[in-house]
Amino acid sequence: MFARVATVFLAFQSLALAATSVSQYGITWTFSQDRPVGQFVNGDWWVVGPVTITNISPKSNGTGDYTNGTMINIMPGQAQGLYYDSGTKQPPYSTAKNISLHLPYVVPPGSSVYTGANNPDTWTPGATMEKTWFKETAVLTVLDAAPPAGSFRPPYAGTDKRIRANWNVNSMNYNVLRRLAPPVAAHVPNRAWLEEATKRPLLEMHLNYINSQWKASWAENKSGGYPRRTYGREVSHISSGAGLYLQTNVSNATKERLLINMCQWGIDVYGLLENGMQWQPNGGHQHGRLMPLYIAAKVLGDNQMLARCNASKSIFQEFAQHWFVTQTDINTPRSNSSIKPFNQSHLDMPEWNSGGPSERNQASSDWNATGYRFINGAPNVNLVATIMLMGGRAEIGHEPIFRYITDRYYPTTRGGAAHVLPSYGDNPTLFARDMWDAYIAG
Repeated sequence: MFARVATVFLAFQSLALAATSVSQYGITWTFSQDRPVGQFVNGDWWVVGPVTITNISPKSNGTGDYTNGTMINIMPGQAQGLYYDSGTKQPPYSTAKNISLHLPYVVPPGSSVYTGANNPDTWTPGATMEKTWFKETAVLTVLDAAPPAGSFRPPYAGTDKRIRANWNVNSMNYNVLRRLAPPVAAHVPNRAWLEEATKRPLLEMHLNYINSQWKASWAENKSGGYPRRTYGREVSHISSGAGLYLQTNVSNATKERLLINMCQWGIDVYGLLENGMQWQPNGGHQHGRLMPLYIAAKVLGDNQMLARCNASKSIFQEFAQHWFVTQTDINTPRSNSSIKPFNQSHLDMPEWNSGGPSERNQASSDWNATGYRFINGAPNVNLVATIMLMGGRAEIGHEPIFRYITDRYYPTTRGGAAHVLPSYGDNPTLFARDMWDAYIAG
């Protein structure tokens, strides 16, 4: 009971209190005795360790699907203890890594305890791609001492749990953000919705499209545009919509909660990259992670994070899918006869393809050959607009995406803009169109 009260009291605190358990998003970790606990600025829990965990709820059965697993210091693409899937098994499940099956368990300092509460097998998604393995996930960080007030949580991936001085709410530099008046107030996405959509940790486990199934859906009934971060289109609409919202002329106090969420998300993306994560290109699955990383790097003044935003340092779908058509692309036969080839008039044209550099022979010069062009392009308008407004084009170092969006995609699809988040669409949002035409065009 005390821990539940502390959840409210410590929403923006880092004060150490004693508790025998802490809970978040329906997940509870129970300790063998009172331990100093507190919350990072984003609301996630920390505990001073070593700590003996005696119970984790919901319980893990350890067999079959729906495992409700818990593991320490996730490594993307490697064996995991969160979920046993009798089908894909990607990444492979390891009973040894599921500490829920080995309680009581002593967790040393320098550990991120990541727990997944699985979706019930009775859950009926609106579309097959929305069927994810988890309803909720949460992170408990075990430290050797209480962190300074206002600290962000260190990344859940890997073993580096240092509390960095600049990863603090007091280091957030609002001056790197713009203060632009939205031309049409009714087209601005709802801030509370964006805050809800960005506040939870986003579990990243696989380097390719299976990664989407590792996301927590956190609602059985997602009617009314419920904020979910599962499929890449939604992940990207949420992150890029938040990035563009942060360029508006609302007060710093109004931006604060959303900016905290985006910085924490960016810190997690950075930690994943440092531990081998790649968002390999695959249709509409893997975009949306560059935006929070860039926002966090700029706002927290972190040059190491900013370096990871450059196309030469990281594998993001946004980079791999965009390129300039080469003579080789023109000369190379398409992988099947139904794909429209490139010709000499396309040389040096900025282009997009569902796959990466190794799949250029599958790229079509037909604008409407695949709907994935629009699933990626629509949120990428927000991404490109935000980075350009923040002066980051050179920092990203990948001209094909900027040229493709500015020269081809946005001019071609502008007239189709018709939706406002939380409605997801495959054309630019009305908010993106308004901001682009007012502050970027010309």
